[in-house]
Amino acid sequence: MERYLEVLRRVNMDIVKANEQEKEEALEIAKSLKEWFTDEGIKNLEIDFDNNTVIVAKDNNQVIGFTCYTTYCGKLLLIWMGVKKDQWRNGIGTKLLEHLISEAKSLGLYYIETETLPEEVEYEPYKITRSFYYKNGFERVHYKKAGIEGWDDQIILEKKI
Repeated sequence: MERYLEVLRRVNMDIVKANEQEKEEALEIAKSLKEWFTDEGIKNLEIDFDNNTVIVAKDNNQVIGFTCYTTYCGKLLLIWMGVKKDQWRNGIGTKLLEHLISEAKSLGLYYIETETLPEEVEYEPYKITRSFYYKNGFERVHYKKAGIEGWDDQIILEKKI
């Protein structure tokens, strides 16, 4: 019952376009998720935060999750997403995704696209990532070989909206 009440309370969380301070808080969340965000990833995330749209989920004026996205060719490209680990399974990622769907629809876009590690790479944290996307209607549409030595292959996932 307590968990149910916590999830209900989250329905009223704020989802807003991030200001500079909120971007810093989102960056700290990413740094805390070391299984997903390597040092190289953090460096790229900082560049992407400066050049794309960042949306944050806030609870009691504290950032608890974020997304970073851009648009191209009729698609919304979800570049980065993260939720504070102690806030998982409270619907925050789903609310962020619902916000992106609403944004994509308002822009007249057709798909949301993201990239992640493929099933062929057996790395436990990304099983959670893929499960989240598949549960939310994303489908695997392409396998992309890494273009830079030392980087991982990726799969492209799309959700039609």
